[in-house]
Amino acid sequence: MGDFVTAFEEFVLVPPGRRGPSALVLLVSPPGGDEAERIADGECQRLRVRGRALVPFARVQETTRRVGVTSRTRDVFEQIEIALRDNRPAGFGRLRLPRYELVRAFADARTRETQAAVQAKDLRDKCYAERCKTSLFLKALYAISGDGQSPASVPGWLWHWARRPLFGALPRWLYGRRQQRRMMGKNGWFRSWAGIPSGRGDFFAHHDAVVVGRNDVLLCALLSDLEDAVQRRRALSPWARRRRSRFVLVLPRAGAPGSVTESVVRGFPDAVERTGSTAVVLLAVGRDGRDTAQTLAAATTTIDSWTRSQGRGRGRTVTVGAGPYDGRPDEEAESRLRGYPEIQPRRVYSDTAPRVEAAVMTVAAVAALSLVAQFAVARIGAETSTECVGASVAMPESAAPGKVPEIAPKELYEQALASIRAQNAEADAAAKRPNTAVRTVVYLGVPAVAETWKEGMYSGSIPELRGIALAQEALNREASRDVARKVWLRVRVEDGGQQFAKAPEAAERIAKEAEEERKGGGSQQIMGVAGLGQSRAATLRARDILGAVGLPVIGTVTTAEEMQQNHMYRQVAPDNRREARIAAEFARHGNIVETSPGVCAPAREAVVVADPTDRYSDNLRRRFVQEFKNTRTILYTAEPEAPFDPPQDDRTERARTLADMAASVCRRIRAEPRTVVYWAGRGTEFSAFLDEFDNGTSCRGHVTALGGNDLTSAVVDAQQPSSRHSGVRLYYAAHAVPKSYWPNEVGRAFRTQYLDAYGKDDLWSNDGRAPVAWDALRLLATAVNTARQTSGTGSFSRDTVQTVLAAGAGGGDGVRGATGTLVYDQGRKVPRDKRLLILHDTRQGPEVALECGVRDSGDEKTTWGPGDAFECPRDAGDAP
Repeated sequence: MGDFVTAFEEFVLVPPGRRGPSALVLLVSPPGGDEAERIADGECQRLRVRGRALVPFARVQETTRRVGVTSRTRDVFEQIEIALRDNRPAGFGRLRLPRYELVRAFADARTRETQAAVQAKDLRDKCYAERCKTSLFLKALYAISGDGQSPASVPGWLWHWARRPLFGALPRWLYGRRQQRRMMGKNGWFRSWAGIPSGRGDFFAHHDAVVVGRNDVLLCALLSDLEDAVQRRRALSPWARRRRSRFVLVLPRAGAPGSVTESVVRGFPDAVERTGSTAVVLLAVGRDGRDTAQTLAAATTTIDSWTRSQGRGRGRTVTVGAGPYDGRPDEEAESRLRGYPEIQPRRVYSDTAPRVEAAVMTVAAVAALSLVAQFAVARIGAETSTECVGASVAMPESAAPGKVPEIAPKELYEQALASIRAQNAEADAAAKRPNTAVRTVVYLGVPAVAETWKEGMYSGSIPELRGIALAQEALNREASRDVARKVWLRVRVEDGGQQFAKAPEAAERIAKEAEEERKGGGSQQIMGVAGLGQSRAATLRARDILGAVGLPVIGTVTTAEEMQQNHMYRQVAPDNRREARIAAEFARHGNIVETSPGVCAPAREAVVVADPTDRYSDNLRRRFVQEFKNTRTILYTAEPEAPFDPPQDDRTERARTLADMAASVCRRIRAEPRTVVYWAGRGTEFSAFLDEFDNGTSCRGHVTALGGNDLTSAVVDAQQPSSRHSGVRLYYAAHAVPKSYWPNEVGRAFRTQYLDAYGKDDLWSNDGRAPVAWDALRLLATAVNTARQTSGTGSFSRDTVQTVLAAGAGGGDGVRGATGTLVYDQGRKVPRDKRLLILHDTRQGPEVALECGVRDSGDEKTTWGPGDAFECPRDAGDAP
């Protein structure tokens, strides 16, 4: 007996997901015996302790109406319903039986209607009325719908006739639709039971079948509801997650022939198969001789096999002989079924825990919905706002334009060279001290040879060389304080010629010297090359020459993707792919095109201006066209004799003069006023284009322009387009605005160093080229320092430096720079999610309209726009 009870209870405690079909255990006693009834009664005692159920169960029995008793006698299904709601373990929660309640109300409903459609509707309304008795919400709707005379006033009359369909007819119709889906779903058990073919059908039209087969359909509905109570799809419910045992239905008295009890026992296996039930065990007492009974030992083995198997199918049934047939009393049953020890659930829950969990989940859901709503409101507000995009951040310092120096560009360049020579002299002196490491890095750039500012305004040579000089000064100061770990740097400045025409020749000299160092077997002195700040054919050749001899190359403001096609090359600036993606997002979502005074909207179309003979310009315009889609392209080169392929499609044209370009742009703007001009060309021609557009077209100078990174702050400050051209609205990309908006403490340190050296009114004090060059030398120095530290007391070489760069200098945190933190994942040539700004030009100077990218370790700007409504493009999925 003990083994049988243990096997039975283990079967009850199998958790959801590991169950087989629901089972019927039928107990039979020998003639005249009551052992089966005693086992069933004893098991009920084991299912509860101190008045609280340990598993959900119902003990029911048929009752007979007593003579003289007029109260209604509850049938078997009513007893099951009430007992299941009364005998719930702690933490179980409320038991809902929607199908059972619907079928019961439907079976008990009566109608006098004769037409089928009207009859079905009337029965639906009666079921709805029964549901309203137990639902406070539906009861309130019914009360609001009301009856009575309509008021005399017009508003009252309107409300009287509107509330009845809104709060009466509509909820009733929705109730019917919901019950229809619940009972008549595809492959549902009711269709199978009623023999309804697939397709549409009305549940409320099958009243006669439900009345005739009342017991069978009530049993199916009950099993279906009990299965839903523990389904995995309700895993979010704290109460459903605590329902880990089967429901136990106990019928401790054998039913008379034709009784409801007998009907339940007979129809249970078919109902289990029809509903796919796995959540119920029916323990019933039957009449002797109905089936061949198994012994307790055999039944124990059978139930054990059920416990270990899973799946769905016909309900399992075992008939158990519940006592010895020789008339001897079963002493084991006497001791086992006195209710001790009770069933042992794997875990006992409390009523408080799910309530607390539900409260926490509610608060979390409300908070999440609030955030979503806040984001949606911000996004909708940003998309419906007509306010023109301006300053998105408050700049700590003034961005007032710098002043053009009185000294010639050539002299300023020589001053920066002199600073580097002074630092080199200090490095040479440091090399004579013990335990001090000094190495050489090469800066390969374009010299400033112009005598006047008209010629030298557009050269980035001066700010870039200043950035190199300031970086060398800061790095050598750090090395003097940490002699054992850091390396002093000499900077050797090589002349790349105008437009880097001499860069290959200079690269040959550097490569030859590096090869001689390698062959000599001594300590290698040249650690790498920084510079190559323009994407030109000569620059590519110089890069390949340097890479062939194992010299690491760090690009400064170079952005064309073609530069990355060498394993020794890396760069500090974001490439054209990232810049074009950000610019396209900005044009697509930002209110940048002024449609009327003070009213702006996002661009619908773009006219892209580019130089097909310039690798930087051509690459940038192709990337922008790819990202923005709805574009037209104007190809223009300042060198008319330069050959390039003619346009290949009707959305690309060639302009031979700036006047032709301006006229074409004006035509596009007149055809679609919400057009932005994307300037992918060099900054030297931009001012001349605006002059032609103002004076030679019918657009009256009204144009919105979005410029690439070659249109630097210094160039814009010098051209002053917002002051000289009142109809121009100009935005342009920038790597940094170091004077007025720094990304981190390193940026602040660079700003202080630059202003101390050159003053806040310097022309390039807010230009991005100096901090980019500063970062380039710092990146190379970080790799050199790491190479020394990993080499220990031995010498280190360019190969070690390259290994550090390839693995990602600075590790996962990257190298903190003045333009933002530089994070190089394994093998990347460009910093991941490099910080980029889009500035709005005003008469008072530039203001930051957009900021995207990594500002510092753990600090990344990932959204932009009003209320941060728009996502910044990310590089995480891009290939290295």
